[in-house]
Amino acid sequence: MQISSDCKSITDVKNYYAYMFYAFPLGSKYDGIRNSNLNIDSGWNSTYEYENDISNNLWKCLMTIPVKDLRFYGKSPYNWKIILTRHIYKDDYYYSVPYGTTKMKKDYFRKAKDITIKEEITKSRNYRFRPYTIINYDAMDKDISFDWDNVGLDFSFNPSFSTKVKLSINPDFSDVPMDTEQDIYNMRFAPTYQENRYFFIEDLDVFGVGGNGSSEKVFYSRHIMQPIYAFKITGNTAHYSYGFLSAFDKKVTTDGEVTNPDDLYNMIAYKQKGENFNTQFTLLNRMNKDYHNEVLHIQPNWEFIKNHSLWANVNLSLRRKENDIEKGYYGLFGYNGQKGDIGWSTCFAKVSKNYAPDMGWINVTDLYAYNLNAWQNSEPNKKFLKEYGWSFWLHKAAKNKSNDLLEQNGGINFWFNTPQNINCWTNFNMGKEGYENKIYDWYNFSIAGKWYKLEEFGFMVGGGSGKTLIYSLSETHRKAYLDLNCWGNISRYFSYNISATLKKYFDLPTDADLDDEYWIGNAGFNINLSNNLSFTNGLRFNNYEYENRTMHLGFFSNFRWEFKPDCNLYLGYKTASNEIDQKLKSDYKQTYMKISYTF
Repeated sequence: MQISSDCKSITDVKNYYAYMFYAFPLGSKYDGIRNSNLNIDSGWNSTYEYENDISNNLWKCLMTIPVKDLRFYGKSPYNWKIILTRHIYKDDYYYSVPYGTTKMKKDYFRKAKDITIKEEITKSRNYRFRPYTIINYDAMDKDISFDWDNVGLDFSFNPSFSTKVKLSINPDFSDVPMDTEQDIYNMRFAPTYQENRYFFIEDLDVFGVGGNGSSEKVFYSRHIMQPIYAFKITGNTAHYSYGFLSAFDKKVTTDGEVTNPDDLYNMIAYKQKGENFNTQFTLLNRMNKDYHNEVLHIQPNWEFIKNHSLWANVNLSLRRKENDIEKGYYGLFGYNGQKGDIGWSTCFAKVSKNYAPDMGWINVTDLYAYNLNAWQNSEPNKKFLKEYGWSFWLHKAAKNKSNDLLEQNGGINFWFNTPQNINCWTNFNMGKEGYENKIYDWYNFSIAGKWYKLEEFGFMVGGGSGKTLIYSLSETHRKAYLDLNCWGNISRYFSYNISATLKKYFDLPTDADLDDEYWIGNAGFNINLSNNLSFTNGLRFNNYEYENRTMHLGFFSNFRWEFKPDCNLYLGYKTASNEIDQKLKSDYKQTYMKISYTF
């Protein structure tokens, strides 16, 4: 599709988010949320419709947006905002009414076109009841399973357009795709994965605990692995928003060892909001027998001058396990500024030794740290350079009392885009890392570029080299890597995305039993016969070696048929295999059928 149009509806300017609805000449659909950080959350779904009238060089689109899917408050007249955009894919140009870009930060939402709806909006139905049942077939044990664990329901109730209640009993995530393969071969801390389960994806972020960086999260929903139930209520008014979440996880025992405890998770939130000042309050609780953990999260943000903000993130934790009580804190204080195309930010953090966010995670405690960042994004002309930019950063962290260095690094990045749909970037960073009472120097240089002129085929190629710390050896070694990615829409029905990374380490000891060269790959192939009938397929691969395992291969295929509005039939297959002692052995092979019907 060489052209697309979208409508962004803003029903609450003070919360700085917009609902996005896309239209395409061939009738495909794509919707999501433009969040306050200006990123797009595609996990949100709506039931919008549109009709196309295409003749000669004129494309007319009539879109119907269901107000039942939007979050708003008050009575008529409703003062909302709207942004209309058209994207010419071939030339990679955007046309917007009114003019707006994401570089404008909050002004992107503030300067949207005002619209007024004078008529009172009434609800035709304010509840949804969706039971489901699932049948699993284990191809390895040749066993069909169906019991009460295979039955559940989703219930939602909207007392008003500003308040939503959701309840899931024994929620099932069989139709959720496999997590993408990650490079976890040389990691100091446990890996994390992005949330992709619909219940935990909300159109309005009232809890404000998604995360504050790669090394800290107050709430990590993937801790809740197999909830027996999950309940959530969220609300919004002109001056504040609020929310409550509760989930009870299922106890799982493997070989007599508890691999997932039956913990109870609770979270309550209140956010006071204004045009230039808002404060988030969230209380998190995780508990079980003879154990509980609480974290009070406070996050004020004050835009004291346009595009200049002071903010803080304060977390106070308490953990009681049997008769032991630990109290801790995490404080992060910062300033963001921007003038024209140039922006900058700085922040300072201090963490106590006993800080414990058990609903989230933190990798290292008992430290202080500071960061300094600066960047520029410019549009010089449209002939040779469409856009260019750079960024620069510094970071240092050390122990609280001893001042022992934990890590110190800095780097610089350059990038540019051309009218020929070529994007290139380069990055250099270097630093020091404290590990096992020693300081190790490292550096990394990378360069990459992509071309996306054709809708049927775009590609990216990049590579890098540097020196890195091998944690299992407590030694630094030279490394190199190659990144490859291609994507495209073959037709109106078929799209694909393939990525692969080659990692290589040099001069590893021969007796270390470590793999010095391996590939990591992910592939997705989607077939959308219509907006109601689709196939989603994926492949996951890595061949790094450890012990006697030399390869991992995963595959999934999901079929979805919406036979009635919001009523779906799912068929799927998942399998994962490992090559052990040069023989491919399956971990599992599972086929499922899931039916959900909405009343």
